[in-house]
Order: sequence, then C-alpha cells, then structure tokens
Amino acid sequence: MARNKGKSTVSKILKYVIIILFLLTAGICGYAFTIYYFSDPDADILVANQIQQEQEPITKASIDDISKNLIYGYDTKTGEINNIILEIYHCKKKQLTYITIPTRTQFTMSDTLYRKLVPVYPSIPQVIKLSAISKYLDDDTRFDYGVLILEDLLRIDISYYTAIPQEIFDEIFTMDEITRSKDVAIDDEQSENDDNDDNKEMVHAAVFKTSYKKKMGKLKTKEDLSNYIEELYSEITSNLSFHDKMNYLDSYCRTSIDNVSFDLIRGDDRNSAFVVNTTLVEMQLAQLTTADIVE
Repeated sequence: MARNKGKSTVSKILKYVIIILFLLTAGICGYAFTIYYFSDPDADILVANQIQQEQEPITKASIDDISKNLIYGYDTKTGEINNIILEIYHCKKKQLTYITIPTRTQFTMSDTLYRKLVPVYPSIPQVIKLSAISKYLDDDTRFDYGVLILEDLLRIDISYYTAIPQEIFDEIFTMDEITRSKDVAIDDEQSENDDNDDNKEMVHAAVFKTSYKKKMGKLKTKEDLSNYIEELYSEITSNLSFHDKMNYLDSYCRTSIDNVSFDLIRGDDRNSAFVVNTTLVEMQLAQLTTADIVE
C-alpha cells in the first residue's frame, strides 16, 4: 500500500507540473498573439522607412535652365502648410512666374504614387486635398513627399522646394485679384485674345507685397542680393543648398521686375474644393517651360 501511495503522489505531482506547463505555454502564446495583433504596424513601417530614407533621399534638387521651385508657406508651430506656389524661372528669358496652387485643391493620386506612399503612411487616402498633407505626412518628410504629390498633380518634374515660415511668407506675398486671359494658347492667338476684354477674367493669386518690392528695389548690387538670399536661407528649409542657389545669382541680377508675373493654376471651384484642369494646366505650364515661350 505504501508503494501505491507513493505512485499516487508522484502521479499528482506530474499532473500539477503538466497543468503548470500548459498554463505557462498558453500565457506565452496569448501574449505573443496580443503583441502581434495589437501592436502599431505603422510604427514598424515608419522605422524601416526612416532607415531607408537615411540611405536614399526622397527628392533630389536639380539646377535647371528653366527651374521649377515649389514654395510652401507653413506654420512653424503646427507644421500646417497654408500656401503653395510654383515658381518658374526661365534663366535665358529672365522671366519669373509665380503660380498659386490653392491648398484646397483636391485630386486623385496616381496608382503609382499611391502604392509608393501607402507602405509608409497606410492611413493616407488616394483622393486627397493638398491642405491634408500636414495631417498624413510627418515633419521630416512632409515637404519632400509634397513635391512628389505636386509632380503627380501637375505632371512635371520639380527642380527643388523652398519651405518658408508663415511670418516670412506673409512679408513677401499677399493674396490679390489679378486679371488674366480666360483662354490658354501657345501661338499668336494668345496676344490677340489678350486685347479682348471679353476674354478677361479676375482670379485670386499670391502677388508680391508693395513693401517687398520696395525692399527688392534697394538691392542694387550682386553682393546685396547674395547677402539677402543668404539671410533668407538661414530662416527657410530647402533641398537646394545655398551654394547651388547661387548658380542663379547672375540671372536674378539681370531680371527686371517687369518680367515678374503672377497667375493661378488653371482649374475650377467645385463646392469647397478646387479641381485642376489637367488639359489647361499642361498648356499653361508649357508656355513657361519651353524655350519658345511667348513673351
């Protein structure tokens, strides 16, 4: 009976050990299951993407004879992008054009761009307003990915970007009504239509403030302009270095204020959104980005 009693005790101990091992295994599996399904997948994706970004930049600035500079006006506290302007500078023509792109512009990203963004920012929608860029993109990549989004929208290659703090942006630009031709043409018909009042329309666009034009008028020498750009570069963010920006200095010095113009990107107001007319925009930009543009 003592032997049977001993066997019974060992049997009970083995049962307890098995039960404990089972509970431990179940607990470990449950913990692993919870970590796998309830952890933030975006965080892992962002970390992996950050490592990739350190190896290869999202955008690369280029120095072009006809430069396309994407200008942002942004709030330094919230990071919100309040203004977007495409600056096109034709070095040979010494022609400088600023085209306002409303931040309420809504468009559908191409599948190619969307597939590129979703692995990085899974919550970003394919149909987006430009004003929402700040909501879905983080501070370190907002301006770079903004370039890709605007390239997708306008179907052009952007040379570089310049992000200007809002308080400085407001010292340079102000919104005003401008007059322009309703039609877009790339031949002699354009100049004929420009003299026809029936072909005129009023639009709101960003223009230079009077005080800023006076400030620019006081920059008499190349050194004055260089010092101003260097001072400005200490306040802004750009993927074009100050050294590379100086490649445009000689051309800037020979650019007359009469060759500076302002426009609004071609499109239509639809409810609370602005929708770009891709056909007209292609013509609008072609006037400014080809060697034989109309002066």
